[in-house]
Amino acid sequence: MNSLARRTARGRRDGVRFASPAAACVLNHAHSAWPKAPSTGTVKAASMTVRLHHRSGMFRGSAPFAMLAAALLVLACLGLCGCGGSSSGDEASAVAGTVVTPAKMNDEDLNTILFQAREGDTITLPAGKYLFNRSLKLSVNNVTLLGAGDGSDTASSTILSFKGAADSNGVEARFVQGVTLKRFAVEDAAGNAVFVTNSTDVVIDTVRAEWTTDPAHTSRMFYGLYPVACDNVLITNSVAVGANDAGVYVGQSKNIRVTGNEAYSNVAGVEIENSHNAVVENNNVHDNSAGVLVFAVPGAFRFADNDGVLVRKNTVVGNNRPIPGTASGVVRGVPPGTGVMIMAAQNTEVTANTIAHQSTAAVLVLSFQSTGLFFDPTQFDPYVRGAYVHGNTVSDFGSQPAGAFADPAGLAPVVSGLFASLAANGLPQRMAAVVWDGIVDPTTGTTGAQGEGGEYGGNQRVCSDTNDIDIPIIPAQMSYENIDLDLLALLQGLSSEPIFPFPPRLACTITLPTVTGLP
Repeated sequence: MNSLARRTARGRRDGVRFASPAAACVLNHAHSAWPKAPSTGTVKAASMTVRLHHRSGMFRGSAPFAMLAAALLVLACLGLCGCGGSSSGDEASAVAGTVVTPAKMNDEDLNTILFQAREGDTITLPAGKYLFNRSLKLSVNNVTLLGAGDGSDTASSTILSFKGAADSNGVEARFVQGVTLKRFAVEDAAGNAVFVTNSTDVVIDTVRAEWTTDPAHTSRMFYGLYPVACDNVLITNSVAVGANDAGVYVGQSKNIRVTGNEAYSNVAGVEIENSHNAVVENNNVHDNSAGVLVFAVPGAFRFADNDGVLVRKNTVVGNNRPIPGTASGVVRGVPPGTGVMIMAAQNTEVTANTIAHQSTAAVLVLSFQSTGLFFDPTQFDPYVRGAYVHGNTVSDFGSQPAGAFADPAGLAPVVSGLFASLAANGLPQRMAAVVWDGIVDPTTGTTGAQGEGGEYGGNQRVCSDTNDIDIPIIPAQMSYENIDLDLLALLQGLSSEPIFPFPPRLACTITLPTVTGLP
């Protein structure tokens, strides 16, 4: 038998397809009731035929009392043997597909099972921790990969370890219409823990992606949960730890919901990049370098912009970790200590979040020019339009700005001057909760001759109001809610200090397009 035939034979023995739990139980009893059945699975008789389906063939049984025997078998299974179809506790017995045994939890066997899956299958994985050296790859539509437990411990959960693996990803799904990944953990995958691309109807539910050992110094996991170029994405109830880029990243995608997740010890907790119609809601994002990023970056192959993102009801706390040396790309320029950062994005709303213990800013709003990175202005729009930050609860922010705000060649002199002025007046030395670089597109807004100042009209404006901050506002005298850097004026020596407090350009309200995250 050649190697392909051996893999195929092994794969066909990995699981049993049953039309129902009762049929499964009948089949199990049929094996013991008819031990002498011929290998063809047929027992001849006079009056009727009972068919019991099995992937290896069919059993046909008949006898003068065949109907009674069949009925007794079914009753025995449903009422007495405990296999009953009404039990909700045994998910594996109720699904069409494959129940994988621990012996098959290896590179060759499990990939064979995934390759041989049929559309609509559920592939159920056992609890335990299993080591893999190659990526696990799905390429069949509408398949569910279902583990055990919540991915937290080896006794009750399915844990897929890729420690030292040769391949660059953990679990992959490519070019599929419908995929659900649920209830398992992926550990120590170099590259990406869970990677889904060019797919639709993507569900990642109760999945943990983690680099387990000293991620700040050793992580080779770029992204934890990473759908890209996908439509209709749901990431929920999941955990991402130790990525040297974003723990939860969705890029080049549309119709996105990132809800109820936890992300920590990453460079960025959650990132939505060059995508449309995304909701980031009810997540716990803490102890990363930065919390939630809403970015457009140049060079994207599907969407050149990032349009329509709602960041709502998240807990964003203590994202102050230094950028690790293993990080690369645009995220290296993100100032540590930033709770939410909007860059070059259109129509972004940040509301009803709790943001605390952020050393740089609660919310940072920047054009791409502020990064100092190259872009082609004929191919990429670097400006922020339509950003509305309102109704957030913010505390303990801006006391030790980092990144460019601490760079002597960058904004450190501006911060030092601001803090000195505040100290001289006996006021707390903090940056404002919401920081805007103040850069406006001169072609769609109005600016000064050198690009300084300026304003957008209508719902393209950048606005921040009604945020509840922990330093009381003194009407007409002091507020730490907002600061307008008017960065181009500062850089060209057209002004000597940012616009603070009460920057008039941020004192506005706008109405943005409705964002649902749904198709």
